[in-house]
Amino acid sequence: MAEIKPFEMVNYSPDYSDVLSSLITPPYDVISPKDQEFFYNLHPYNIIRLVLGKQHDNDTTSDNRYTRAAVTLNKWILDKTLVRKGKPCFAIYQMDFEEPQGARKRLDGLIGLVKVEDYGVNKVLPHEKTYSGPKKDQLELIRACRANFTPIQAMFDDPEDVMCGLSAPFMESKPDQEAVDSNGTTHRTWSVCEEDSVQKIVSFLKDKSFLIADGHHRYETALAYRREIENQNPFSVDQSHKYVMMFLTSMSHPGLVILPAHRMLKDIKNLDQKASLSRLNDNFIVQEFDFNGRDLESISRQISSELRQYAELGGYFGMVINGEKKFYLLGLKHLQTAISKVNQNMSEALIKLDVTILRELVLGHGFGLDEENSETHMRYTPSIPDAIEKAVTGEVRVSFILNPTRVDQMRRAAELGQKMPHKSTYFYPKISSGLVLNIF
Repeated sequence: MAEIKPFEMVNYSPDYSDVLSSLITPPYDVISPKDQEFFYNLHPYNIIRLVLGKQHDNDTTSDNRYTRAAVTLNKWILDKTLVRKGKPCFAIYQMDFEEPQGARKRLDGLIGLVKVEDYGVNKVLPHEKTYSGPKKDQLELIRACRANFTPIQAMFDDPEDVMCGLSAPFMESKPDQEAVDSNGTTHRTWSVCEEDSVQKIVSFLKDKSFLIADGHHRYETALAYRREIENQNPFSVDQSHKYVMMFLTSMSHPGLVILPAHRMLKDIKNLDQKASLSRLNDNFIVQEFDFNGRDLESISRQISSELRQYAELGGYFGMVINGEKKFYLLGLKHLQTAISKVNQNMSEALIKLDVTILRELVLGHGFGLDEENSETHMRYTPSIPDAIEKAVTGEVRVSFILNPTRVDQMRRAAELGQKMPHKSTYFYPKISSGLVLNIF
């Protein structure tokens, strides 16, 4: 079973409550260089200086983005910019947001420390593959700072909404913190420190498995760090390196929103559009829809509407090719035939995923790209207008629009010990860095 416990969380001082919205950022992995510069200029105490510091040409092993983050963190603690709770607590964390389709939603959950262990049933489960680069970067940061600046997002099974009942009384009071991020999402936190409430939460979650939704790289980094410390000092009394900060929410929460990570291919040399389309006809029914001078939002709505009809069926994709004023709707002809053409080392749960069908039958068979080449040339976005615009303007050669992966598909793959392809999901909105910190 996964082990969870409260902790002495660190927050910005209440003195900064009026400017808290200027101090937070999204997780490091969705921050572009332009965003990084924006957050640096937003406020001198913005958390960007810790989560994604600037690199300089003259960086050395003793003076770099990680060591500078450590110096800044220590300074902010000493001058009381960041303050520690006096006792172990959980935090209730809520996001009030507008989803891309326009509906207003709320998502809430609990932030605590979870013991870092190897993946396994009744413990922590992954759902997608990771890259080595981000893990190396995050390991350098955790070595220098001994801190978690952003909670990993994970889910647990709670069909009877027990956690909602435990959290609701706290959310009736004024939040400890409230901030609005750069996308318009309102983030709120409440502290849960009373012993009775803490024990009820621990008791309820003690038999749960936690399925990682967002933050696989950070979890695997925490695991690598734990092993590193244990190898250096196997008899250490300090156990803080064995835990990582997580935001936990119910798989059945009505505010849970998963967006697809649409694929965009760059730098495809000698792309033969006619040959690719011909090969796609082997496995897909291909329909064409002209843009007819319509604006980007109108085209995006139509593609989204067409795809949503087949969300449960699977195997349907939108495609926009640079130089063409049209989009294609690809619909898989026969699922079982497709399954026979896909890597048979995969479970059927993975083979049936849209991200797998896209990689194997569209990118592989249709465009002649193996997995390594397609990953090398791939870019991702949760925004349909962004994917279309980049293809139309020539920033990318081809954009593929997908339906989102469902929670039940994630859970099934995880329980089988199978990992989905990279960027199979995009959970929305993103938990902010800076509201709740774990410094150990």
